[in-house]
Amino acid sequence: MRFTSIALPISLIAVASAATTHTFGRRASFTLANGQKAQQLNAQFRSLSASSSCTAGQEACIDGQFAQCDNGKFVTTSCGPAPLQCVVLPLVNSAGTSITCDTKADAEARIAATGATGGLFGKRDLETRATAPAACEAKSKRAETTPASVALLRRIAQADLPAVAQSWQDLCLKSGGDITTNQPCVKLAGEDGINALLANADACAQQDNADAMVDFAKSKGVTNKDALIANAVAYRKHPRNALNINGVTPSTLFCEKAPRNAELQGVVNGQLQGVDPGLFGSPSTGIVAFGAAGTCPFGKTADVATCSCK
Repeated sequence: MRFTSIALPISLIAVASAATTHTFGRRASFTLANGQKAQQLNAQFRSLSASSSCTAGQEACIDGQFAQCDNGKFVTTSCGPAPLQCVVLPLVNSAGTSITCDTKADAEARIAATGATGGLFGKRDLETRATAPAACEAKSKRAETTPASVALLRRIAQADLPAVAQSWQDLCLKSGGDITTNQPCVKLAGEDGINALLANADACAQQDNADAMVDFAKSKGVTNKDALIANAVAYRKHPRNALNINGVTPSTLFCEKAPRNAELQGVVNGQLQGVDPGLFGSPSTGIVAFGAAGTCPFGKTADVATCSCK
């Protein structure tokens, strides 16, 4: 089994002990996006546990420990003595993020230096609830109420996610196309594919991944184009995981942009049974009432009076 090294160099440990002494030059065009992506991933990883399903090569932070997927299960490795913990940090010299061990204070300082606000996880308020429109309340399937003082995060998880990823990978491997460049059989399945189906994923991440699937299906040499496109459409319709936040399990937000490929026009993610149809969001976005941006699919308008999209 392969582990990614997470040992901290002495220089990083020294920096971690003096987080407030960071000196950063002028921000690059990708700097803020790196900070916000780090926040998104840190928030996303909070919903994972050692028993969460995963795919080969997937890495994360679970309960402050570095985690890597092995045979469908996460195996965790300690970062060492406190205050070190596993965190996602923004890269400084290029676009992207890295998973490493650091102190919470240093990680927050590094994220703040990008211009991103809201600390390690971004702006969110788990104690504040939006109010669903009356028409939606009649349709609500709320979870059992939990006192607002208890910051409960419980998932409606989906056991079929590994199978969803595997179905694409199997078709991709026998497609006859270029499966080496950008590793589409792995990246679009177990990496970006599954990450886009988690509750804290960006609202358009699933559509973007489905578009990339269709792009590959139309690429040179592919012999099973129709099967790959059908798989991409089915993937796009798949619900995302949902998180119970203080007794309310909101629906997941919809993407507010058109897909690149015509095959995906009008195709949107489903919502899991048990989510509240009048409330939308996640820990990383906060909760909004039906009628707000993202509560209806692209091209449709919310009718609050009937709790429907038209």
